Amino acid sequence: MWKMKKHGLVSVLLMFGILATACSNGNGNNGASQEASPSQSAAPSASASASASPSASGGEAAREPFTFTMNTDNPNINWNNEVAQEITKRTGATIKWDVITGDFREKMNVWLAAGDYPEVINIHDNTLQSYIGAKAVLDLTDLIKAHAPNIMKAYNNDLSFLQQPDGKVYGLLQPPTQKVDNLTQAGWIAIQSAVLKEAGYPEIKTLDDVKKIAVDYMKKYPEIGGGKTIGFSNYGAANQLYNVFDTAARSYAGLPTTAQYFVDDQKNARLRFFEPGYTDFFKFLNQINKEGLFDPESLIQTQEQFTTKCSQGRVLVIFGGGGNCNGSLEQNNMADRTYINFDIVEPGKTKLVVKPSTYASRGGDMWLSITKNAKNPERIIQFYDDMFKLENQILVGWGIEGKYYTVENGKRTVTDWLIDEYKNRPNTFWEDLGMGYARPLSTNYAAGFTLSDGDFAMYSFSESWISKNMNAVAIETLGKYGAKTSADLLVKGEEKDYQFAGSVAKWTDDIKDFNTEAIAEWGKTLPKFILEKDESKLDGIWQGLEKTLKGKGLDKQNQEVTAIYQEYLKSIGQ
Repeated sequence: MWKMKKHGLVSVLLMFGILATACSNGNGNNGASQEASPSQSAAPSASASASASPSASGGEAAREPFTFTMNTDNPNINWNNEVAQEITKRTGATIKWDVITGDFREKMNVWLAAGDYPEVINIHDNTLQSYIGAKAVLDLTDLIKAHAPNIMKAYNNDLSFLQQPDGKVYGLLQPPTQKVDNLTQAGWIAIQSAVLKEAGYPEIKTLDDVKKIAVDYMKKYPEIGGGKTIGFSNYGAANQLYNVFDTAARSYAGLPTTAQYFVDDQKNARLRFFEPGYTDFFKFLNQINKEGLFDPESLIQTQEQFTTKCSQGRVLVIFGGGGNCNGSLEQNNMADRTYINFDIVEPGKTKLVVKPSTYASRGGDMWLSITKNAKNPERIIQFYDDMFKLENQILVGWGIEGKYYTVENGKRTVTDWLIDEYKNRPNTFWEDLGMGYARPLSTNYAAGFTLSDGDFAMYSFSESWISKNMNAVAIETLGKYGAKTSADLLVKGEEKDYQFAGSVAKWTDDIKDFNTEAIAEWGKTLPKFILEKDESKLDGIWQGLEKTLKGKGLDKQNQEVTAIYQEYLKSIGQ
């Protein structure tokens, strides 16, 4: 069974992400660090992951050469780069990739039906259950205990996190870390550096602070590049209306990222739409719309339409995340308009933060499993055990020392050469340089995870990578606020160990259907609320939404979500 006591789960971003990139080529202050972590790009194993044993080439008897097959959906991945060659030198292993084209899960199911799957597979949680049922994957418990001391150490000599309901271990997940320091986080409201500079880099603590500098700038510069200057904007077509506007409302009210629900201290879950303060940001938009500061097209425009305005430098403030167009602005010789992200919480409110988990997201992550087609399972588990050594985790997450990174003042720092390579070959950087092996090797690729030496597991989450991918304007502007990264500008909230993400996987179809319907009703109500000319009608409009949802079973929904959540907490010993 899932023995999850004392283990947290990485929060699942269920409905939206504050830092998604709006411009296809945008790489803003924090964007570069995100773009540097594709689906199979990542970081070495954390805390326990690391044994300081010497590599096979540095003192231990060299492993016999061997080759095994493994699946991937990356058509460019290879074993011809410097990192791969060094892995082979240290471990004797070579991976022959079996590339999946088309739908990943569908191909995995076709393989299962035919019994024609590789020796090692990366596999989604639900598909793994099918492979387990067909006895297509091996129980690794005894293999790990007999041949994998570094893997055992990585999981603190406790494999319970990896166990399935039958008590067996059919795969690895990225191991836990001792510390999470996510420097890629950024606030939910982004302001052009040009606007901040014009205002003398004022303190940004409230929405009124933002409004004032936007108003002053628009008065002085009613047009930018021949187009009308826009105060506040973003995109809201289709599901982005909820993603963007709810993010802003939740963030301003200080509510945590626990799916669509707020969880109180009594462990009761409620749809957050009606929590105190939730509509206060919408009321602010209502106010500035009447003053001509809000772009009403934000309620309906597509990402592409927004990007056009943003790339022209005409949008002074972006709310709710969703991107910032910094890359496009640089290409258009408007780097002076680079966006800087701030975090604002309504005065009198406390920002509630989901405590970062030191464990991988069980159910939201991919497993690494050995199939019954493996010719030498013992040798494969020995290879993965070798890769759990500290020096090999650094190799996977950072590349070759002296070329990819150097060590300065005890910290790994990416080289200018690596930055240039990233900029010169953005589409094949990870494959060409061998920086995309973290998932296939089950080392850490979670944002902010660190290794046993205390340094970042993955180059792309380090301060050196983030800083070296910023332009000079961003560095200067952040410096005016005493910051090196956008994460430095976040409001320090109150961390709580909600453990809500794990319960979401147990939601029934009825719960999911209600959530979908609730968001649809929310989407019908929001434009009316923001565009209403009579301020006295606002509360009534939102009360109408609550009445509609109660008629559709809101109270029952809250009770059912609460029951599942509380039952989940019991199952993990909380």
